[in-house]
Amino acid sequence: MTDQTSHGPDEDADKRSRTATRRRLITSSAGVFAEKGIDGASIGELCAAAGFTRGAFYSNFATKLDLAVAVFENLVESLIERLDSELEQWLDSDAGTEEVVTRIIEGVTDQSSNMNVQAVRLELFLAAFRSSEVRDVVRPLRNKLYGAVENALGRVAESQHLEFTIPASDMTRLMLTSYSGQLTDRMAMGEITDQKVIPTMWLAFTRPAGQAEH
Repeated sequence: MTDQTSHGPDEDADKRSRTATRRRLITSSAGVFAEKGIDGASIGELCAAAGFTRGAFYSNFATKLDLAVAVFENLVESLIERLDSELEQWLDSDAGTEEVVTRIIEGVTDQSSNMNVQAVRLELFLAAFRSSEVRDVVRPLRNKLYGAVENALGRVAESQHLEFTIPASDMTRLMLTSYSGQLTDRMAMGEITDQKVIPTMWLAFTRPAGQAEH
């Protein structure tokens, strides 16, 4: 009996091409959105950054907002994949605990990429503030990100025989929002300096496991 769901070589190649086109639009658009904003960026500019025509854009996204959401979704998925594949290596390396925690919170290592994605995130959160429809799309992605980071921080604490002095969810939210706020401030002021808020908060809200408060 013939498998009605099978695909020919040409169809598979076309699907791979569409996937590659979509990914390229996502990865190249963060810089354009960071510079122009979601409303200010034109479809032409987004396509030019990726090296595609308008047809490629509309074959993958209905609106610029859809593309911006895809950028944030890609950040979330990339961070989760990175934590799954690299966290144990970080813990087994010579890196200090505070450095490992900083890597988790920062999510990406490239500073300019981090700031570009942060700018897109801010644009999306403003759109979510103005539209319940956008909010309903962005909230699950944010919650997924928070959940992955909370799990990673818990694994770090366990590996070091530490416990949090506040609920793990509160610890995660404090660290992420504090880092995000500091990064936003540095972006606005044009200051590229090392941040210390992550290791400071880690030390402030952890203690040896089993150590009771007095």
